[in-house]
Amino acid sequence: MSREILSVSRLSVGYGERPAAADVSFSLQQGEILCLVGESGCGKSTLLKALLAAPEIRLFSGSITLEGRVISELPVRERRRLCCDRMGIVFQNPEAAFNPIRSYRKQFVEALKSHGKYGPKSFDGQVEQAFAKVELNDWKRVISECPFALSGGMNQRVALALAMLLGQEILLCDEPTSALDATIQLQVAHELKHLRDKNGVTQIIVTHNLALAGFLADRIGVMYAGRLVELGRASDVLRYPCHPYTKSLITAVPGLDGEMPYGLPGSPPMTGPSETGCEFRDRCPLAQEGCACRTYAMRQVGEDHCASCCDEKEGAV
Repeated sequence: MSREILSVSRLSVGYGERPAAADVSFSLQQGEILCLVGESGCGKSTLLKALLAAPEIRLFSGSITLEGRVISELPVRERRRLCCDRMGIVFQNPEAAFNPIRSYRKQFVEALKSHGKYGPKSFDGQVEQAFAKVELNDWKRVISECPFALSGGMNQRVALALAMLLGQEILLCDEPTSALDATIQLQVAHELKHLRDKNGVTQIIVTHNLALAGFLADRIGVMYAGRLVELGRASDVLRYPCHPYTKSLITAVPGLDGEMPYGLPGSPPMTGPSETGCEFRDRCPLAQEGCACRTYAMRQVGEDHCASCCDEKEGAV
């Protein structure tokens, strides 16, 4: 029987004087994959950094619980150490995670040593296997290179290989396939599933690719302007979306019939979540006068399916 490994409750986090993401709540069972989708600037990456206790992130309110321990109440240094021991992250721009002028071999050795997982005799064999899983077959050359000498796609695959080598229980991925060719995207997606199925690795994946989310996710969370506006099983969210924003995202995806998709006019607010009113109301085709003063709340719209707004479900706002 799976156990709850991570829980986030009413979490509000940001960079300065006001939250960039607010009132975010979800929980994850061991081996579960949650995909977070939404436009750029909606707080997805900020949420990942908050889970890792990144130094630039300020925690305003709410809690983060890791296997029954409320780690958000710990001193920042202790929380950061605990999170780094248990969670790994693959950044959207892998160059930001590596020293651009040091060889990958040196950086891999340091990373594995810091997690107590370095074995000089087994190192080369482990690296070869990890690189093969992300289609980097010329591993001896790649591991000796510096990040600045490789393309963005190759750096992304190296970052994924290191995450596999570290073998942490929770893997956070910020657009892990954005810089990859289509064939390599599929290979990486299969490998992420393999990590879940074989090793029970719990994953939170930030992506703009709804097809990738549908392929990987057990559950999908839709974020807009710093708030989680819909959360449910992947099949339910994609087939029976409730929130008007989720519907707009799905209709904006190009199909195979040759027709132009329906775009979403306007842009999301860049100031983060507001204290009152629906942030989506200025772009919503179903907006009503009451949307300007409605208090944010997630409501049940189906089995394991919640949304902050729904025009079709009885009792929804």
